[in-house]
Amino acid sequence: MKKLIQTLSRTPSGFVLWLSVPVALVLRGLAMNILNASYAASRYPVPYHVAQLSFSAERIKGWYATMIQLGTLQTYVHTQNIDFLFIASVALLHPLALLAVSRLFPLLSRGRSWLVGAALISLIAPLCDALENLVSYVMLADPTGFAPAWAWVYSSFSAVKFGGFVFAYLAFILGLGAALLQGAMARRKRAAATA
Repeated sequence: MKKLIQTLSRTPSGFVLWLSVPVALVLRGLAMNILNASYAASRYPVPYHVAQLSFSAERIKGWYATMIQLGTLQTYVHTQNIDFLFIASVALLHPLALLAVSRLFPLLSRGRSWLVGAALISLIAPLCDALENLVSYVMLADPTGFAPAWAWVYSSFSAVKFGGFVFAYLAFILGLGAALLQGAMARRKRAAATA
């Protein structure tokens, strides 16, 4: 792991990373729009985060039963497939953004090492999102009769996923803030030295 952090501390360059982040952001936006449209078409009875964090087989079975009655369950299954586009876009965006911010710190600094580590940790969110989807396929194979334990597994992956999103956003904000503060302090120090 230490060797991977050292490698990612040097490559790719900050220039390449900062050019890649807007592209990854656009891809995530496109994937999110496609996913949201499909989710709306499935007519899932509650917002996705409510379902994913319900920890309730009874509720999930009820929501599946509603879609069966509406004839939209297959649309929801298709939505789960589309979600892998979103997952891939997040797996690209979060590490790229954190690696880009890491380049605002000197090469061997703690700030750079911490943000490279955060970039790797940020991959937990898309990994858990993919595992959540795989569990949902198990539940959708028997939408009104799956074992209740699957709802706990499903919601557990969802909770870790959302925690991973929060971690990535906070790491980005704190890293960028620290880098800007460090840069301002260095400029002030240089200005004082030349005065």
